[in-house]
Parts: sequence; structure tokens; C-alpha cells
Amino acid sequence: MARILVGIDGSPRGERALEWAARRAERDGSSLTLVTVSDPRLLQGAGLLEADVEVFAQQLLSEAKDYVAQNHPSVAAESVVAKGAVVDALVEQAQGHDLVVLGSHHGATVGETIGGAKGLRVSVCLDVPTVIVPADWRFDEEEHGVLVGFDPEGFGEEALRFGIEEAVALGWPLRLVTAWGLPAWISRPAEMMGGGLSPIGEQYQSALDERVERIAAQHKGLEVVGKAIEGPSPSRVLIDGAKENGMLVMGTHSRKTLGRAVFGSVTHSVLLNLVVPTVIVPRG
Repeated sequence: MARILVGIDGSPRGERALEWAARRAERDGSSLTLVTVSDPRLLQGAGLLEADVEVFAQQLLSEAKDYVAQNHPSVAAESVVAKGAVVDALVEQAQGHDLVVLGSHHGATVGETIGGAKGLRVSVCLDVPTVIVPADWRFDEEEHGVLVGFDPEGFGEEALRFGIEEAVALGWPLRLVTAWGLPAWISRPAEMMGGGLSPIGEQYQSALDERVERIAAQHKGLEVVGKAIEGPSPSRVLIDGAKENGMLVMGTHSRKTLGRAVFGSVTHSVLLNLVVPTVIVPRG
């Protein structure tokens, strides 16, 4: 049985993360681990007693478990209060789990706990996929689509596999997008010198078409399309594309050797401008 870790913090973002995770667990027969984090340094700075915060944390988790029991009775849920710095505590608790689900506000501030910049950092510190759910997400039964940011040259294979599995399980179309382009200060001189960029786009589209054909052949009945889009900002291409879909899946490099404070610029920008649940799949 797969295990899903969910960050609980008593905010709307945490509620949306819990709802998303519970629906996913019910669909796949997974179990939930509900976790809230108590950071002694923050407690000391705020003049709070650890015992009082412990009581509050247990109450939050009890309410979360009640929600799961009432709305998704087939889903098993356990809870834990983790102590320490939020990012480190969540990363430690994620060990032995197959998926991590966190909530986030749009444009969250560094001072937030689960969610915000600290929550986003968690997504690039793990070896398992992390789902970031926006606070204004609402479930609906309409068919949407799974959008996968894909690089035909090979980066993002893990994200593609995850996206295919989700599209098949949900019965949604699979849409691949490759964002390509050059900054204006490079592309404009190239055009002035007679060097058009259209052949580059055609090459990306051709590679994407080949992959689409292979996926369609391997997964009969799955609607799959791919589009190479020119734009100097890959993150903007992904954000705009996500607005027309129900899920965005992205790949990212492992941060083990780079340090936990380092973000990929595209990943960072997308996660700070969430429009749909976004899955960050680490590169193997």
C-alpha cells in the first residue's frame, strides 16, 4: 500500500492539501500520514509554551483525522507531531512515503510555516514526488487535463511517467508542452542577421510529436497531444498552460549535491504562481 504524507497547519492551504490527498488516497487505496511541525525556535521567539502548542497541534490533527473518517472512510490515516525546523522535519518525516502533499498560498511569504517559501523548498529536497496544492483549489468532477512540462532531449522522463499514470487513472487527456526560446537580447540580433528561430521550434515540435506517437501506441485510449511553445520565459509558458488543465507535472534536478536552499528558477517561479495542483517529480 502506498503512503502519502500530508502537511497540516490549520490554514485553508492545509485543508485543500488534505482534501486533495484524501481523494488521491481513496482512488489508489493509499494510506495517509498527517503531520504538523512544532519548531522550538519559533515558539521561543513568540513566547509560547511547548506544552500548549502540543495540545493545539494534537487538536489540529484530530480534526484532520475526523475529516478523513467522515468524508473518506475507506482511507486509513495516522498522525504525528514532528519537532524541529519545518523543512528538515518534513523531509525527515517523508522517509518511507511515496508522495508528499503540501498546501501553499499564491506569492507566499518567507515567514509562513508549512506552505510559502519553506513549503516550496521541501519539494526539491526529496526523492519522491511532491504535490503543492493552491489554497483556492476546489474539486470538481469535470474532465480537465494533465499538463507535463517536457524536454524532448531527455530531461523529465520521471515527470512524464508520473503524468501518464495520472492521466490514465483520472481518465484525463495528457498534454505535453515544451517551452523554448531565447531572451530578447539574443533573439533580436539573430533575426537582424537573418537567422530565423523557426527551425529550432520545428525541431522541438518534431521530437515532441515522436514521443506523443509512442505514448499513444503504448496507452490505447489515452488522448495525448504535444506542443512546443516559443517564449523567453519557460515558467510563464507553464503557468499559462496550467490554467487550462487540472494538474501540472514538472521534473526537477535532485538538490542533494546543490544544497537545500537552491531552487531551479523555473520551478521556483511556477510554484510561487500556482494555479492548479502542481507535482514536482525529482530526477532519478
